[in-house]
Order: sequence, then C-alpha cells, then structure tokens
Amino acid sequence: SKDDILLYSYLSAEPGANDPIESAVRYAAETDLDVLKNRPNKHEVPGFKVTGFVPFNPNTKMSTATVVVNETNEVFRVAKGAPQVIIKLVGGNDDAVHAVNSLAARGLRALGVARTIPGDLERYELVGMITLLDPPRPDSAETIKRCNGYGVEVKMITGDQLIIAKEVAQRLGMNRVILDAGHLVDPSKSEEDITKNCERADGFAQVIPEHKYRVVELLQKRGLLVGMTGDGVNDAPALKKANVGIAVHGCTDAARSAADIVLLAPGLSTIVDGITTSRAIFQRMR
Repeated sequence: SKDDILLYSYLSAEPGANDPIESAVRYAAETDLDVLKNRPNKHEVPGFKVTGFVPFNPNTKMSTATVVVNETNEVFRVAKGAPQVIIKLVGGNDDAVHAVNSLAARGLRALGVARTIPGDLERYELVGMITLLDPPRPDSAETIKRCNGYGVEVKMITGDQLIIAKEVAQRLGMNRVILDAGHLVDPSKSEEDITKNCERADGFAQVIPEHKYRVVELLQKRGLLVGMTGDGVNDAPALKKANVGIAVHGCTDAARSAADIVLLAPGLSTIVDGITTSRAIFQRMR
C-alpha cells in the first residue's frame, strides 16, 4: 500500500541528511502516516528500531537500513535508491521498468524501495516506487542559451537515468544526444573514438564520480578549455582537474577548496557574469 512505501522509505532515509531527496521523503512520510505524527521522540519510529544504516553512496546509488520489529524481534533490511539499482537488487521486474519509463516520459524521477523477505537478509522484494518532481532551475535554460551565445558549449552530466536526462535536456533547449556513462570506459572502443563521442555528446547519464573526471580529461586532451560545476566531495577531483572549477551555492568544503570560482548565489546564471567579466578584463589587458 501507499503507507507501506512511505514507511519503508522513511526507515531507509538518513535522519539528519541535508539532502533534498531525503528531506522530501521524510516530509511526505511525516505528513501522511499517522504512526509518525504524534510520537514523543522524533528520531524513533514507533514499533521499529533501526540498528544499522548505510547512507546513500554515489557509486552504489542507494541507502540501506537494518531494522528490528520490537514486538517479534524480527530483523529485516530496507533499501531505497535509483530505480535501476533497486530493480536489479530484487532480481528484475518488468512492471517496474515499464512504470519507471512511463514516469520519466512525463519528466518524473522514480525512487525504488525494497525490503528483504522474512527470514532471509539477502533476498529483497520490491515494495514500490516513489515519484519525485525534480524540475530544472528556472534560470537554467536561459543560462545555457546565453553560454551558447558566447561560444561556450554546455554538456549535462547527471547520475539520473538516460530517459530522464533526455527529457530534461529537451526542456532546457539542448539537443538530446545524451550517452550512457558506460561509453566513457568502454574497453571495446579506442581512446580516439571515446574522445570523439565525448566531444559530440550533449551530456552523459548514470555517471558515477570517476566519470566526471574522465569527461574533463578527454576534452582537455582535445585541446579544449573546460569549466566544470560541482557541489559534493566526490566532485572535487573533477573540479581540480578542470581549467576552471566552479563550486555552486551551498557546496561542501571539499568542493569549495578544489574550485577556482565559488558561487554565492543559487543557480548557474552567475557563470555567465563570470564569462562576460573575464572577457572584458582580457580586452582591457590587450
């Protein structure tokens, strides 16, 4: 039921995380589930005790919690994460794949929730999907258009699924030539072919942190100057490697120290101000 999905996703949400997805999941469960409304301790779920927690990791793309049922002492695990990861975890589910694709076509992200079957902590069954609307920032399309006008080519790099990346690219007025990140490390292709693909693509989907560094590296080998935006600890190597590393508003200290430019305003429109200012300075020097 809807309540099951909300309860299990709440159990596998990180309590203190400042992550927008975790906040959305916690808020949805707390406003909808009676069991979570009038509890004396905000950190506990009545009837359950979370004994272990593995937070979300960009490489595994999921978070897991080990939970004990107080009445029966039964132990089970819950997992929440990217739909393709959760579907693989439960051993495949065609209905779920179909649901995720039809949601993505409407621009909705899905989050999979699974729990282990009674008596076995290794075998998971699917509980269901949560849908999230994660629209591009209102200024993004305009920023990309202005960058293109200045001769700066913009590529989108995202951990999201390919089908969602294409949908977002279309909304931002970009072309839909988005590749799966697997193309960046394909052993059957030559370095030259991979570099060409990287140069031509409008973006990459389902990336893990190492892929970001790889994109910067390949484009630089082509003699291109690369600016890279990022906010997390795992973006730091790519920010450092880029010719101009740009840490966005609200980023971690690691990203800030690796970057050349730190944005203090939300969104990316400030980057265009950086381009115009630097070009003005360069003209005056000449």
